[in-house]
Amino acid sequence: MTLGKVIAIANQKGGVGKTTTAVNLAAGLSQRNRKVLLIDFDPQGDSGKALGLKPSESKQSIANLMLEMIVSDACNYDSKIQKTKEGFDLIPANEKLSSIEVTLGSLEDKETVLRDVLEPLKTRYDFLLIDCKPSLGMLTVNALTAADSVIIPSQPEYLSANGTYELLKRIQKVKEDSNPALYVEGILITMTDDRTVLSNTVQKQIQEQYGKQYHVFPYSVPRRIAIAESSALGKSILSYKPRSDGAEVYQQLGREVDRNAQRETGKHRDTLSR
Repeated sequence: MTLGKVIAIANQKGGVGKTTTAVNLAAGLSQRNRKVLLIDFDPQGDSGKALGLKPSESKQSIANLMLEMIVSDACNYDSKIQKTKEGFDLIPANEKLSSIEVTLGSLEDKETVLRDVLEPLKTRYDFLLIDCKPSLGMLTVNALTAADSVIIPSQPEYLSANGTYELLKRIQKVKEDSNPALYVEGILITMTDDRTVLSNTVQKQIQEQYGKQYHVFPYSVPRRIAIAESSALGKSILSYKPRSDGAEVYQQLGREVDRNAQRETGKHRDTLSR
């Protein structure tokens, strides 16, 4: 049986297009007829908000699943998984997740709770996407421990680029401590504005600094009002303005991520047949 691939979308800096990327990658993969689960793993609940979820619809959340796993080693999934109009499923988040992060600090297996929560769901979905909290705390460590790979959205600004550097250090630490198979799927440059010297300069620096060791996606997400409008309306850019350049970038990302997963599945089958 082929298990679903778990991808964390992470950057320790907020405002870099992390949630936008998580939602639109989920939509792009869903349009490719993949079964997708998006896990909102930020206490702010931004993925749910970007999909038009009301606060009352987020009461049953990933925090409940984490607590169930901590207390009883079992989860009631169906009451927490919600269908979206975009064709993929969502486990929402709320402020209770902050309390869970505090609780994790006192546990012996503090890094592996989310991995244990998601493991049974890998037989239901082709992709499980984790929209991480913008920090390097225990929630992010849990996401990285649960993940097969990481996509790092990075805005072409110096503070965002520095956040990418800090996250890459944390990824290396998680590889050493709890998840040796973890790898960087790619760095996605977001909110680009080719009219500004700063944007072009930092894009070039990101490519030069990381391109030899990590995959930098060969396309970038442009800064567009339509992308912000789509989130405000509770839609992906793929359903709001499917012919826009922003939608095209996320369609490209979905194709590449899907093809990567298919290649990895093929390699795994080849290994098993030897």
